[in-house]
Amino acid sequence: MKHKNSSPFDKDVQNKIKQDTKYAEAYFEAIADESLPIQIALLRRAYGISQEKIAAKLRLKQAHISRLEKKDSDHLISTYEKMAKVLHSRIMIVPENARVIPA
Repeated sequence: MKHKNSSPFDKDVQNKIKQDTKYAEAYFEAIADESLPIQIALLRRAYGISQEKIAAKLRLKQAHISRLEKKDSDHLISTYEKMAKVLHSRIMIVPENARVIPA
């Protein structure tokens, strides 16, 4: 089955993040409130990276990446750390009242 790399919505989000710092700040702040699997999925989509590309870099199947991105997913933190590294990101614990500001 052939998958699209990103939807028009994803492309709009990518462009807004690049062009509007306030939008980017709000987007990444909203991501911080999501579960880790959802954070990974949204970050991947914001960067326009396909599940297939991450799977290839991690030597996993695309279906495994899909399972890792499901809301109730509960996998090893080391796998999520590897995915974050592919996304040029890192996993961190942020205090509830802290603001996340993209660089």
